[in-house]
Amino acid sequence: MLSAFRSLSGLVHLCKRLARHKGGNATLLLALGMPAFIGGAGLAVDTAQWYMWKRELQFAVDQAALAGAWARTQSATRAIYSDRALQEFNANISTVNDITVGPPSVTLSSYAGGSNNSVTVSATVRDTLPFSSFLTGEGTTVTASAQAAYTSGTSFTSCLLALDEDDSGAVTIGGTSVLKAKCGIAALSTSDSSILVDGNPDIDAGWVLSRGGIDEWFSNHTDDEVHDYLEGLFDPYANLSPPNPTESQVARSYYCVKGTTTTRADRNKKTTVTYTYWKGATWQTATEQVSGNKNAKKDYSTENNDSYVIVENTVVAGTTYATTVVWTQTNSGSGNNTVWEKMETVVATTLSNISKTTTADLASALPGTYVGGIKVSCATTFAPGVYIIDGGGVEISGQYAVVGSGVMFVLKNGAYIKINGGSNINLTAIQASELVSRGVSETDANALAGMLVFEDRNSTGTDRSKINGDSDTVLNGTIYLPNSGIDFTGTAKVTSQCLMIAADTIAISGTANMSSFCPPGLTEDTVVAKEVSKVKLIV
Repeated sequence: MLSAFRSLSGLVHLCKRLARHKGGNATLLLALGMPAFIGGAGLAVDTAQWYMWKRELQFAVDQAALAGAWARTQSATRAIYSDRALQEFNANISTVNDITVGPPSVTLSSYAGGSNNSVTVSATVRDTLPFSSFLTGEGTTVTASAQAAYTSGTSFTSCLLALDEDDSGAVTIGGTSVLKAKCGIAALSTSDSSILVDGNPDIDAGWVLSRGGIDEWFSNHTDDEVHDYLEGLFDPYANLSPPNPTESQVARSYYCVKGTTTTRADRNKKTTVTYTYWKGATWQTATEQVSGNKNAKKDYSTENNDSYVIVENTVVAGTTYATTVVWTQTNSGSGNNTVWEKMETVVATTLSNISKTTTADLASALPGTYVGGIKVSCATTFAPGVYIIDGGGVEISGQYAVVGSGVMFVLKNGAYIKINGGSNINLTAIQASELVSRGVSETDANALAGMLVFEDRNSTGTDRSKINGDSDTVLNGTIYLPNSGIDFTGTAKVTSQCLMIAADTIAISGTANMSSFCPPGLTEDTVVAKEVSKVKLIV
C-alpha cells in the first residue's frame, strides 16, 4: 500500500516537472493533435467525394425526369417516356457511372390533384471511402430523386371563329337561338367580354375558347369546356390569298332566261262530210236545192283519238266545231239550171284531261367577274369555278332554287353575301383538284380547298353579310370574312362537307338553329388554337 502511494506521488511529481519544462511543448501538442488533424483531413476528403457524387447524381436524375416528362407530352413518345429518361440519365453520369446501384427508377406519379401527370426518377450510388469506412466498417450510399410535372399541349378546332382582336362581344349569342353543333366557339379578341350571351339561348358547343374573357353564362348553364385568356389562338387562314384564275377575269353579267309553258290534252276529233246539190247560174246564186242527182256522193264521217298531245296554251276543256264548205260545178244543166255540188265538212274537236307544264325562269351563271354583284331573281345554277364579286353582293332571296358544286365566291370592294329565309340552296365549296385544273399551284390549292366564300383582305368591311336560311339551306365549306361581321339568324344544314364560319364578328340571334355543322361521321378539323406543352421540375 505504502509502495503504491509512493509510486503515485512520483507520477504526480513527474507531471509537475513536465509542466514546468518548456522545451517540448510543441512536440507534445502536435502529438496530441495529430489524430484529430488526420481525422479531419480524412473527413474532408470523404465529404468532398460525397458532394461530387450527390451533385452529379442529382443533375442526372433532374435531366432524366425532365426528359421523361417532355416525352409524355408528345403522342409519338408518350409510351416510351422511361426510355427517354434512362437515355438522358446515362448521358449525364460519368464519375458515378461505375458505382451506380442498378438502373434508376422511373415512374409516373400524380401532382397537384392530377393523375399520372408527372415523372419521378430516383437513383442510388454506393462505394467504400477510406475514412468513413474505417470508422463505420461499411460503404457510403448516396441517393437522389427528381420529379417533373407536365401538361400536354392541346390543339383545338372550331366551327365559329371571330377574328376581331379587341372587340367586346366579338361573338354574341342571343334570343332563343339554338347552338348544339358541339364543334367549338372561338374568339381572337382580348377583351374581357369577348364572347357574350344576351338572351336565353340553348348552347352545347363542346368548348369555348378566347384570348380574352368569356361570359360566365357558359360555366353556369353548360358543360362546355371554357378556356379564357388562352394563348395560342390564331387565324388559320391569315396567310391565304384568294385565287384569280384566268376564267374568273372575264366580265360577266347575271340574267334570267324566261321560262315556257306547255299544254297537253286528250283529243277526240270527229269529221262529218255531207253532200247537197243546188241549181243556179253560179254557186253564189244557187239557192234551189236539187234532189235525186244520179251522181250524188255519199255522206260519211271519221273519228280519231289522241292522248296527251300538245295543244295551244289558251284552250279549255270542251268541244269546238269548225265548218268548211266547198262548191263544185257538176256536168248537169246549163245556164240558170246549172247544178252545183255543195260539200260541207264539220270537224268536232273535244279536249279533255288538260294539263299545263311550266318551266321556271332560269339563270346559268359562269365563273367570272361580276361588277355590282349577283342578285338572284330566278332558279340559278352556278357552274364550278371562282366567282369574283366586285362590289354589291351575292343576294339570294325568295323561293328560288340555287345550286352550285365546286364554287368559290371572292368578295371585293365591300361586297357581301346575304341569304334570306325560304331559299332552297345547295352550295358546295371548290376542291383542290378543281383549283389545280384552273392554274392554281398545288400548294395553294390544298390550302384553299373547301373555301366557299373568301373576302379579299383589301375589301372594305361591311355589316351586310347575313345568313337567314331554313332547313332547305345547305352550305358545305368555309365562309371567311376577315374584315366583315356576319349575322346568323336562320337554320342551315350540311350534307357532304363541314361548315365553318370565320368572320370579323359573329352574331347569332333570334330563333337561329345551328344544330349540325358537319354531316354524320365527319368533324371540323381546322385547328384554331395550339396550347404549348409545359414541363417544370417540382422536386
